[in-house]
Amino acid sequence: MKKILIMCLLSLSLMAAETNVFKASYKAPIDKVMQNIRDKFKADMLIIVWELDILEEFKTRGLVQKLGAEYNKAGVTAVKTFVACNGMIGNSIINADADMMAYCPVRITLTEKDGVTSVLYVRPTSAPRDSKAYPALVKLENKVVAAIQGSMEME
Repeated sequence: MKKILIMCLLSLSLMAAETNVFKASYKAPIDKVMQNIRDKFKADMLIIVWELDILEEFKTRGLVQKLGAEYNKAGVTAVKTFVACNGMIGNSIINADADMMAYCPVRITLTEKDGVTSVLYVRPTSAPRDSKAYPALVKLENKVVAAIQGSMEME
């Protein structure tokens, strides 16, 4: 009986881990997706405070030469990331459980390969549900996911 219970718990853990990353993919260049997200985040009061072109940074740091054949084996053509926050939700999280600020501000990563851009976001609802900040994390996640999805409806 104990083994069955352990297997069930492990299965649930693995299922939860598979859903901790929100992913949306669009047949569009990374720069277009990024600009749409910038515009939608600004409209939705999600302020982008920092951006980085990861592959360019890797090149600048000489990783292409250092890693040789191991460099970018996945063949992505671009990887960009940014950090954004909403002050009201962030303040709610700080007031409820400051340790949950690990989820706020949020980090969004975009990858491009074969003309498809994927937007990746670690869901803050992967945080402990017993945290007093959990309701604010749910609100944050819903706001970010809605903004990502709505960004590609903008023109």
